[in-house]
Amino acid sequence: GGDYGLDERDMEASVATVQSLCEQVDADLILLRERTETAGHVHDYLIRRRVGEADFLEVRVAVVGNVDAGKSTLLGVLTHGELDNGRGFARQKLFRHKHEMESGRTSSVGNDILGFDQEGQVVNKPDSHGGSLDWTKICERSSKVITFIDLAGHEKYLKTTVFGMTGHLPDFCMLMVGSNAGIIGMTKEHLGLALALNVPVFVVVTKID
Repeated sequence: GGDYGLDERDMEASVATVQSLCEQVDADLILLRERTETAGHVHDYLIRRRVGEADFLEVRVAVVGNVDAGKSTLLGVLTHGELDNGRGFARQKLFRHKHEMESGRTSSVGNDILGFDQEGQVVNKPDSHGGSLDWTKICERSSKVITFIDLAGHEKYLKTTVFGMTGHLPDFCMLMVGSNAGIIGMTKEHLGLALALNVPVFVVVTKID
């Protein structure tokens, strides 16, 4: 490719055109980032369809990967907005059973949500007393909600993972790979399951430090 970018006049005209199109389809145009290239300015915009106050868009993401890849820890950080302390603090917020808390491994199908408002800002605010999330309030303030389906990584719970992938009808599959171990164990099995179900897959690499 060659040089690309627009001068200020062309950029204003282009944005005005896109804005008018968004108004016709009842959508919002949100500026995400801007940068300067060789031939001028480049702006990245988010176009999001408006939804009513009593409704929201939902995207379901199944989270799979080998045991100890950091699936529950990552979801705990994303949904509760607090970093992990290296000793399982974040994942404790997602576990529902005593044996999960003791072993640090997911054995059931867990669910958690991440809400975004009309401007693309996260609306998740854990309760100050117990640190729990009020799903009702999150959905009321959100125009888009991502539902994470936290699945087990241990081979002993493969049937539970298959149930989660088939019964919850995910839109996407987030395959997590720990950089300290690589593609081992159930990683290939989970990838094969997602491909067999025609679920789009994207990869997240954890533990890079």
